[in-house]
Amino acid sequence: MKRQIFIAAAFIAATSVSAQVTTNEALKTKTKSNQTNENGTAVIKLQVPPNSKQFTASEIKNTITFRWTPVVPKPKEGVTYRLKVWQLMQGQNSTQAMRTNKPIVTKDVMDVTQATVSGIYTGPCKPPYLCDFIWTVEAIAADGKPITENVTQEASSFSIEKF
Repeated sequence: MKRQIFIAAAFIAATSVSAQVTTNEALKTKTKSNQTNENGTAVIKLQVPPNSKQFTASEIKNTITFRWTPVVPKPKEGVTYRLKVWQLMQGQNSTQAMRTNKPIVTKDVMDVTQATVSGIYTGPCKPPYLCDFIWTVEAIAADGKPITENVTQEASSFSIEKF
C-alpha cells in the first residue's frame, strides 16, 4: 500500500513539474508573440491610418498623418522612427511590394510617434500601379541599428477609392 501511495505521489509531482514547464514555455511564447523582442523591447503598433483604411480621392490629396506607438523602453539616446510607404503593383501582395518596390515615401522623425506626408497621390492609379499602399515604421537607435530587428515588422495598408 505504501509503495502504491509513493508511486502515485511521484506521478503527481512529475505531472506537476511537467505542467509547470509547459506553462512557463507558454508564457515565454506568449510574451514573444505579444510584440516584444528578445531584449524586451515592445514592437511598434501602427495606429493611423488604420489598417485597410480607404481614402477618397479628395482625402488622399490632403496631408496624411501616420501615427504609431513608441518603442518601450525608450533608449536614453533617443529613437529615430523611419516611416516607409510603398505602392502595390498588379499581381503583388504587401510582402512582395516591400521586398521589390522602392518606397514612394521614406521619412525619418526623431523621438516623435507621428509623421505627416503630402503628395502620396500623384494621379490616376492605372496599371501596373494600383491604388493600394502599404506602410511600416522601423525604430532605429543612435548607432544606426534597428531597435526592433528581432521582431517581425508590422505593416498596415490603405487604399484610394476607385472613382
